[in-house]
Amino acid sequence: MIPLVLAAATGLVGIIGWVFWRGDGKLRRGSGERIRPHEAALPDDAFGAAATMLLFGSEQDERTALVRQQLNDMVAGLTGVAVAEVDLTRRGDLAGRFGVTRTPTVFALDDGGRLRARVTGAADLDTLRAALDTVFPPAA
Repeated sequence: MIPLVLAAATGLVGIIGWVFWRGDGKLRRGSGERIRPHEAALPDDAFGAAATMLLFGSEQDERTALVRQQLNDMVAGLTGVAVAEVDLTRRGDLAGRFGVTRTPTVFALDDGGRLRARVTGAADLDTLRAALDTVFPPAA
């Protein structure tokens, strides 16, 4: 009986893990809510004048380091675009406030701090670029 229960529990954990993995790195539309730096426990000057890529990460998560590097490379040379980071190992209370269910999670914020897109989990560079593209209106 115990092996059967263990097998069922292992299968259930595997299914739950697969469901979470399927959503990894997906771009989703943002809610439009306004986020101010102090609400994310950041200094007032942490956000860019034109856009901000707000990274929610963890120091134990290697994927956070990879996404951080991708974001920094992506915004290098873009005037007014900043990468700001919230370390959830130190500020885990902010995960619930912002609906962060896994690290890394990236929010694309416009010049007013409005959430335009979010990427949950490790994402490739094209997905991160698409998130940043949601911030800037199309050229006329």
